[in-house]
Amino acid sequence: MRVRDMEIGEVQERFANLVWDHEPIPSGQLVKLCEQELNWKKSTTYTVLRRLCQKGIFTSENGTVTSLMS
Repeated sequence: MRVRDMEIGEVQERFANLVWDHEPIPSGQLVKLCEQELNWKKSTTYTVLRRLCQKGIFTSENGTVTSLMS
């Protein structure tokens, strides 16, 4: 299954593209990147990350975010 076959919103897609462009990425670095690129607070980054992990798109293990699908 590909992401384009799933329902994700435009904001989640912009976030996903950031992860794909920089993976594997430490979660702390992802927070800084989202702050710069999307003007997000840390809590917003972790909320969206958690939702996309629940959908099976990303995984966050040992502080590093990687994708499970492209």
